[in-house]
Amino acid sequence: MNILVLSPYKGLKPDKTEYSPEAVRALRESGSTVTVKKCFFLLLEAELRKAVKSDNCPDLIIVPDYIGNEEDFRSKFAFIIDRARHKAQQVPNAKEKIDIKKSLGDLKDNIKYIISKIKKEDVTKKEREARYVSYKRKKIHVFPIELNDKTAYAFTYLNSKVIVTPGGVSPEALGEIPALVNSTFGENSEEYPGGYSLTDRTLKVTTFTERHFPRKGDSKNEVIRKSAMLAAACVFIAAGFMFIYNMYVMPAQQEALQSDIRTIFYEGSTDSSAAKNAKKPMKLNWNIRKKNSDIKGWIHIDHTKIDYPVLQCKSDNKDSQFYLNHNYLKQYTPRGFGAIFIDYRSKKGMASKNVILHGHHMEDGSMFGNLMNYGKYSGNLGFYKKAPVVKLSTPKGGTKTYKIISVFKSNVNPAQGEYFDFYCAKFKSSAQFMNYVYNLRIRSLINCPVNVNEKDQLVTLVTCSYEFPGFRTVVVARKCRKNESTKVDVSSASLNKNPVWPQCYYGRFRATRPTILTFKKAYKKGLIKWYDGSAKLKGSEQLPTSLKETTQPTTSAQQATQPKPTKPPKKYYTIKITRFNKHGKKVSSRKKVVEGTKVKLPKVRNFKKLGYKYTFKKWRIKGISGKKYISRKTKKITVRCNLKLKAKYKKTKIYVKPKPAPTKPTKPAKPTKPAEKPQPATEKPTEEENPEDVEE
Repeated sequence: MNILVLSPYKGLKPDKTEYSPEAVRALRESGSTVTVKKCFFLLLEAELRKAVKSDNCPDLIIVPDYIGNEEDFRSKFAFIIDRARHKAQQVPNAKEKIDIKKSLGDLKDNIKYIISKIKKEDVTKKEREARYVSYKRKKIHVFPIELNDKTAYAFTYLNSKVIVTPGGVSPEALGEIPALVNSTFGENSEEYPGGYSLTDRTLKVTTFTERHFPRKGDSKNEVIRKSAMLAAACVFIAAGFMFIYNMYVMPAQQEALQSDIRTIFYEGSTDSSAAKNAKKPMKLNWNIRKKNSDIKGWIHIDHTKIDYPVLQCKSDNKDSQFYLNHNYLKQYTPRGFGAIFIDYRSKKGMASKNVILHGHHMEDGSMFGNLMNYGKYSGNLGFYKKAPVVKLSTPKGGTKTYKIISVFKSNVNPAQGEYFDFYCAKFKSSAQFMNYVYNLRIRSLINCPVNVNEKDQLVTLVTCSYEFPGFRTVVVARKCRKNESTKVDVSSASLNKNPVWPQCYYGRFRATRPTILTFKKAYKKGLIKWYDGSAKLKGSEQLPTSLKETTQPTTSAQQATQPKPTKPPKKYYTIKITRFNKHGKKVSSRKKVVEGTKVKLPKVRNFKKLGYKYTFKKWRIKGISGKKYISRKTKKITVRCNLKLKAKYKKTKIYVKPKPAPTKPTKPAKPTKPAEKPQPATEKPTEEENPEDVEE
């Protein structure tokens, strides 16, 4: 007989003691092969499963010194025995294979039944004959075995017999375990064959439609369950279809449209890469304007997907821009595909001083999504060296190269801090233009080795960014000058160690924000090395839509034309007021107020509860933000921070005069002296409590 002894550790660490040698010797004298193995008590089930599934499967597994009594055994082995029962028997499948013709017929009947229920009609239909599968269900039986006035427990675990012995059993009694186990299982073989009790069970065979569609005879809860399941399945299928359509089908359709116009524009090639391999310069086919006269040019950036026509709608304004959600064929494109279009502020189109181009940030990198390759929280110097220029083509001017001078992140919401308005297409003076360029350069994530002066033309590429809510990624380039090389010496490019970010960036990533000067001040201090102009700048440096002065005090005539500074936004705070009503129930309310205003608190009533009288004393005030607050006793409080106000009460015991017991009428007695009036009861000293002590 092959016997395995699994001796669990008595503590968290393995002990040095082994299973009793006398017991092993007694087991081996009976002619059995004994193997002793130590294991951690939490891994006992895993060891049982491993031993049963091994090639040398033991006939008997002994777990010695592991339990104390029957309750201890059931608490430790109930879960193991239940799992062994499920593994010992495979319940027959009660699901019929899907027969398409039969399922469609059942579905048709079920639909008729549902419609009849809606119309409240009585439908007469033959009940389907129930189909059942009979089988014998196995249940593991536990056999108690007496060993020296102590009880051991034996059961079947798959193909092996297991016995769990309590502590304190003598080695001689342990040596008799194999014989006792065999005799116990043999005596009960008729009632419990193999250690299992067998019970008759039946399962109803159901079809796919019976399991998932409401049918006649179903209970109300079953109809609700199936209907909810069908509705959830429909929603899931619709959501899956929309996901696939938006993520794969629609981008493929838009890319096919863009590929068609590229083929026409490059006269047979799908993109401008064929121009590199061509012996002669490629001719651009501007007949594409016959498809849409709003096409003003073409933009291309190497190593990106940016290779699109540039459009401009004359009716664009600050409230709506047509090509934000329309393609170059003027077809509406949901999910924000749109087209590359010129901002309404660049009124001269491609001839503007600053040509502002918009494009959506698509997840697959199309439109202006690849602008994110230039940097997110820091600049990507490797990608900049691959694509340092932007190419713009126009019908009359041909293809021009623009060298990138700045890559920066900006907010468009003034609530996130000081707002730098980069949507400037027209400048009043050369000084204003250079101050604008200076603000672009100090915000750039990359120090671009490109010079700029007041005679240059700019192109600004703008797309959505997600470093913070409502952010924009902006790439600005200036046009190559006459007889200037189109190549950029990218070897001298470097990362800007301290670029200027919007105010919301600081405090989370960095501590302090760099100081912002004007172009003239920075140039005088020698901080600007990229300017190669004459330095004879005229006019004011005031930015077109800036809210803060960036120059020295100006004359009265200039001050009259400058916008007045706006008032800072008001700060709002929330006050939480907690008190008790006349019934003694807790009442809480909130008020949203402006900083510095006075708030009148609600009237506080006294109340009686559980033999006590609660009299309002004063308000208990707590400032959440840590700032100072003013009044504690008055009902008007000047608000400077978020507050929690709790009413504080004085608690007084109430003594009630007991009523005299009713007496039966008696004969009139002789007049006696009048009784003394009872003295009023004196009240005990009062005690004060906080509002939270008054709660129910």
